[in-house]
Amino acid sequence: AQAGRELTRCVKELGMHGALLCDFQHAGPNGETYKFYDQREYDVFWKVVCELDVPVYIHPAAPADVMFDKLYAERKYLIGPPLSFANGVNLHLMGMISNGVFDRFPNLKIIVGHLGEHLPLDFWRINHWFEDVKKPIAKDEGNEDNMCKKTIYDYFKQNIWVTTSGHFSTHTLKYVVDEIGADRVLFSVDYPYETIENCSAWWDGKAEEVKEAVGGVENYRKIGRDNAKKLLKLGSFHDSEAPVS
Repeated sequence: AQAGRELTRCVKELGMHGALLCDFQHAGPNGETYKFYDQREYDVFWKVVCELDVPVYIHPAAPADVMFDKLYAERKYLIGPPLSFANGVNLHLMGMISNGVFDRFPNLKIIVGHLGEHLPLDFWRINHWFEDVKKPIAKDEGNEDNMCKKTIYDYFKQNIWVTTSGHFSTHTLKYVVDEIGADRVLFSVDYPYETIENCSAWWDGKAEEVKEAVGGVENYRKIGRDNAKKLLKLGSFHDSEAPVS
Protein backbone atom coordinates (compact mmCIF):
# COMPACT_ATOMS: atom_id res chain seq x y z
CA ALA A 1 0.00 0.00 0.00
CA GLN A 2 2.83 2.40 0.84
CA ALA A 3 4.52 1.70 -2.50
CA GLY A 4 1.25 2.36 -4.28
CA ARG A 5 0.88 5.71 -2.52
CA GLU A 6 4.42 6.69 -3.45
CA LEU A 7 3.88 5.71 -7.08
CA THR A 8 0.69 7.77 -7.15
CA ARG A 9 2.60 10.77 -5.81
CA CYS A 10 5.37 10.30 -8.36
CA VAL A 11 2.97 10.08 -11.28
CA LYS A 12 0.41 12.70 -10.29
CA GLU A 13 2.63 15.24 -8.54
CA LEU A 14 6.04 14.75 -10.15
CA GLY A 15 4.92 13.83 -13.65
CA MET A 16 6.69 10.48 -13.87
CA HIS A 17 5.63 8.13 -16.65
CA GLY A 18 6.17 4.85 -14.80
CA ALA A 19 8.46 3.18 -12.28
CA LEU A 20 11.62 1.08 -12.20
CA LEU A 21 11.94 -1.62 -9.55
CA CYS A 22 14.73 -3.99 -8.63
CA ASP A 23 13.70 -7.56 -9.27
CA PHE A 24 13.29 -8.35 -5.57
CA GLN A 25 13.11 -6.50 -2.27
CA HIS A 26 15.11 -7.22 0.88
CA ALA A 27 13.38 -7.44 4.24
CA GLY A 28 14.11 -8.67 7.75
CA PRO A 29 16.78 -7.56 10.23
CA ASN A 30 19.67 -8.76 8.05
CA GLY A 31 18.07 -8.13 4.69
CA GLU A 32 18.02 -11.85 3.95
CA THR A 33 14.26 -12.14 3.46
CA TYR A 34 13.47 -11.83 -0.23
CA LYS A 35 10.19 -10.27 -1.34
CA PHE A 36 8.87 -11.17 -4.78
CA TYR A 37 6.13 -9.25 -6.55
CA ASP A 38 4.37 -12.42 -7.70
CA GLN A 39 2.81 -12.89 -4.25
CA ARG A 40 -0.73 -11.72 -3.53
CA GLU A 41 0.49 -9.31 -0.85
CA TYR A 42 1.66 -7.13 -3.75
CA ASP A 43 -1.73 -7.14 -5.47
CA VAL A 44 -2.58 -3.84 -3.79
CA PHE A 45 0.42 -2.31 -5.55
CA TRP A 46 -0.42 -3.78 -8.95
CA LYS A 47 -3.96 -2.50 -8.58
CA VAL A 48 -2.62 1.04 -8.23
CA VAL A 49 -0.26 0.55 -11.19
CA CYS A 50 -3.22 -0.43 -13.37
CA GLU A 51 -5.35 2.46 -12.12
CA LEU A 52 -2.56 4.90 -12.99
CA ASP A 53 -2.07 3.13 -16.34
CA VAL A 54 1.72 3.35 -16.27
CA PRO A 55 4.34 0.67 -16.99
CA VAL A 56 6.76 -0.81 -14.47
CA TYR A 57 10.28 -1.74 -15.50
CA ILE A 58 11.72 -4.69 -13.58
CA HIS A 59 15.48 -4.22 -13.48
CA PRO A 60 18.12 -6.72 -12.33
CA ALA A 61 19.68 -6.52 -8.90
CA ALA A 62 23.03 -7.92 -7.83
CA PRO A 63 22.80 -11.20 -5.90
CA ALA A 64 23.38 -10.73 -2.19
CA ASP A 65 23.37 -12.58 1.09
CA VAL A 66 22.32 -16.23 0.84
CA MET A 67 21.80 -16.04 -2.94
CA PHE A 68 25.34 -14.81 -3.39
CA ASP A 69 26.78 -17.33 -0.95
CA LYS A 70 25.03 -20.35 -2.46
CA LEU A 71 25.17 -19.53 -6.15
CA TYR A 72 27.82 -16.98 -7.00
CA ALA A 73 30.54 -16.85 -4.34
CA GLU A 74 32.51 -19.47 -6.28
CA ARG A 75 31.38 -18.15 -9.66
CA LYS A 76 32.05 -14.46 -9.30
CA TYR A 77 32.56 -13.80 -13.01
CA LEU A 78 28.94 -14.77 -13.68
CA ILE A 79 27.66 -11.88 -11.57
CA GLY A 80 25.94 -9.14 -13.53
CA PRO A 81 25.31 -9.11 -17.29
CA PRO A 82 26.94 -12.50 -18.06
CA LEU A 83 24.27 -14.46 -16.16
CA SER A 84 22.99 -13.38 -12.73
CA PHE A 85 21.03 -10.36 -13.96
CA ALA A 86 19.01 -12.37 -16.45
CA ASN A 87 18.49 -15.27 -14.06
CA GLY A 88 17.09 -12.97 -11.40
CA VAL A 89 14.64 -11.13 -13.61
CA ASN A 90 13.46 -14.12 -15.64
CA LEU A 91 12.70 -16.05 -12.43
CA HIS A 92 10.72 -13.09 -11.14
CA LEU A 93 8.84 -12.51 -14.39
CA MET A 94 8.01 -16.20 -14.73
CA GLY A 95 6.73 -16.12 -11.16
CA MET A 96 4.41 -13.26 -12.06
CA ILE A 97 3.19 -15.18 -15.10
CA SER A 98 2.76 -18.59 -13.48
CA ASN A 99 1.24 -17.25 -10.26
CA GLY A 100 -1.48 -15.41 -12.15
CA VAL A 101 -0.53 -11.76 -11.59
CA PHE A 102 -1.41 -10.88 -15.19
CA ASP A 103 -4.68 -12.79 -14.95
CA ARG A 104 -5.68 -10.80 -11.88
CA PHE A 105 -4.51 -7.57 -13.55
CA PRO A 106 -4.99 -8.03 -17.30
CA ASN A 107 -4.08 -4.40 -18.05
CA LEU A 108 -0.75 -4.53 -16.23
CA LYS A 109 2.22 -3.30 -18.28
CA ILE A 110 5.68 -4.67 -17.48
CA ILE A 111 8.99 -3.89 -19.19
CA VAL A 112 12.12 -6.03 -18.98
CA GLY A 113 15.45 -5.47 -20.64
CA HIS A 114 18.05 -7.39 -22.57
CA LEU A 115 15.63 -8.70 -25.22
CA GLY A 116 13.56 -10.54 -22.65
CA GLU A 117 16.18 -11.88 -20.21
CA HIS A 118 16.63 -15.15 -22.17
CA LEU A 119 12.94 -16.08 -21.98
CA PRO A 120 11.96 -15.70 -25.67
CA LEU A 121 14.53 -18.35 -26.58
CA ASP A 122 12.68 -20.79 -24.29
CA PHE A 123 9.11 -19.97 -25.33
CA TRP A 124 8.37 -23.30 -26.95
CA ARG A 125 9.67 -25.36 -24.04
CA ILE A 126 7.98 -23.21 -21.40
CA ASN A 127 4.70 -23.27 -23.28
CA HIS A 128 4.84 -27.03 -23.79
CA TRP A 129 5.48 -27.73 -20.11
CA PHE A 130 2.92 -25.23 -18.88
CA GLU A 131 0.13 -26.34 -21.18
CA ASP A 132 0.81 -30.08 -21.34
CA VAL A 133 2.24 -30.83 -17.89
CA LYS A 134 1.96 -28.14 -15.22
CA LYS A 135 -1.61 -26.95 -15.84
CA PRO A 136 -3.03 -30.51 -15.76
CA ILE A 137 -1.13 -31.08 -12.50
CA ALA A 138 -2.56 -27.87 -11.04
CA LYS A 139 -6.05 -28.98 -12.08
CA ASP A 140 -5.62 -32.41 -10.50
CA GLU A 141 -4.41 -30.75 -7.29
CA GLY A 142 -7.35 -28.35 -7.23
CA ASN A 143 -4.90 -25.48 -7.53
CA GLU A 144 -6.06 -23.93 -10.81
CA ASP A 145 -6.62 -20.54 -9.19
CA ASN A 146 -2.90 -20.30 -8.52
CA MET A 147 -1.79 -21.17 -12.06
CA CYS A 148 -1.78 -18.89 -15.07
CA LYS A 149 -4.75 -19.08 -17.42
CA LYS A 150 -3.18 -18.03 -20.73
CA THR A 151 -0.05 -19.05 -22.61
CA ILE A 152 3.34 -17.43 -22.21
CA TYR A 153 2.95 -16.11 -25.75
CA ASP A 154 -0.23 -14.30 -24.70
CA TYR A 155 1.41 -12.51 -21.79
CA PHE A 156 4.36 -11.35 -23.86
CA LYS A 157 2.02 -10.04 -26.55
CA GLN A 158 -0.45 -8.40 -24.15
CA ASN A 159 1.36 -7.38 -20.95
CA ILE A 160 5.12 -7.44 -21.46
CA TRP A 161 7.53 -5.27 -23.43
CA VAL A 162 11.24 -6.00 -23.90
CA THR A 163 14.08 -3.61 -24.62
CA THR A 164 17.28 -3.92 -26.62
CA SER A 165 19.32 -2.79 -23.61
CA GLY A 166 22.75 -4.34 -23.60
CA HIS A 167 21.90 -6.81 -26.35
CA PHE A 168 23.08 -5.46 -29.68
CA SER A 169 22.55 -8.59 -31.75
CA THR A 170 20.62 -8.26 -34.99
CA HIS A 171 20.01 -12.01 -35.17
CA THR A 172 18.56 -12.13 -31.66
CA LEU A 173 16.46 -9.03 -32.28
CA LYS A 174 15.00 -10.63 -35.40
CA TYR A 175 14.10 -13.76 -33.45
CA VAL A 176 12.39 -11.76 -30.70
CA VAL A 177 10.45 -9.63 -33.19
CA ASP A 178 9.35 -12.78 -35.02
CA GLU A 179 8.13 -14.24 -31.71
CA ILE A 180 6.31 -11.31 -30.10
CA GLY A 181 6.08 -8.61 -32.78
CA ALA A 182 7.85 -5.29 -33.30
CA ASP A 183 5.23 -3.45 -31.22
CA ARG A 184 6.55 -5.10 -28.04
CA VAL A 185 10.21 -4.07 -28.44
CA LEU A 186 11.79 -0.80 -27.24
CA PHE A 187 15.20 0.60 -28.14
CA SER A 188 17.51 1.00 -25.16
CA VAL A 189 21.25 1.26 -24.46
CA ASP A 190 21.92 -0.08 -20.92
CA TYR A 191 24.31 2.67 -19.88
CA PRO A 192 26.59 2.46 -17.89
CA TYR A 193 26.96 -1.27 -18.54
CA GLU A 194 27.15 -0.53 -22.26
CA THR A 195 28.18 2.64 -24.05
CA ILE A 196 26.02 4.84 -26.22
CA GLU A 197 28.78 4.68 -28.84
CA ASN A 198 28.68 0.88 -29.07
CA CYS A 199 24.90 0.85 -29.21
CA SER A 200 24.84 3.52 -31.91
CA ALA A 201 27.46 1.66 -33.92
CA TRP A 202 24.95 -1.18 -34.10
CA TRP A 203 21.57 0.60 -34.34
CA ASP A 204 22.72 3.45 -36.60
CA GLY A 205 25.87 2.00 -38.12
CA LYS A 206 24.13 -1.19 -39.21
CA ALA A 207 20.74 0.39 -39.78
CA GLU A 208 20.01 -1.33 -43.08
CA GLU A 209 20.77 -4.73 -41.60
CA VAL A 210 18.57 -4.01 -38.57
CA LYS A 211 15.71 -2.68 -40.72
CA GLU A 212 15.70 -5.83 -42.80
CA ALA A 213 15.78 -8.00 -39.68
CA VAL A 214 12.80 -6.30 -38.02
CA GLY A 215 10.64 -6.14 -41.12
CA GLY A 216 11.33 -2.72 -42.60
CA VAL A 217 11.69 0.94 -41.78
CA GLU A 218 8.26 1.23 -40.10
CA ASN A 219 9.17 -1.39 -37.49
CA TYR A 220 12.64 0.15 -37.15
CA ARG A 221 10.98 3.47 -36.29
CA LYS A 222 8.55 1.79 -33.90
CA ILE A 223 11.32 0.06 -31.98
CA GLY A 224 13.61 3.07 -32.09
CA ARG A 225 11.08 5.65 -30.94
CA ASP A 226 7.35 5.25 -31.47
CA ASN A 227 6.70 2.29 -29.16
CA ALA A 228 8.25 4.13 -26.21
CA LYS A 229 6.31 7.30 -27.03
CA LYS A 230 3.07 5.34 -26.97
CA LEU A 231 3.79 3.17 -23.93
CA LEU A 232 5.18 5.98 -21.79
CA LYS A 233 2.70 8.56 -23.12
CA LEU A 234 5.46 10.96 -24.04
CA GLY A 235 4.69 14.36 -25.45
CA SER A 236 6.80 16.28 -27.91
CA PHE A 237 10.56 16.24 -27.35
CA HIS A 238 13.70 17.00 -29.36
CA ASP A 239 13.61 15.05 -32.62
CA SER A 240 10.42 13.28 -31.54
CA GLU A 241 9.12 13.62 -35.09
CA ALA A 242 12.43 13.45 -36.94
CA PRO A 243 12.12 11.56 -40.23
CA VAL A 244 13.38 7.97 -40.35
CA SER A 245 14.11 6.45 -43.72
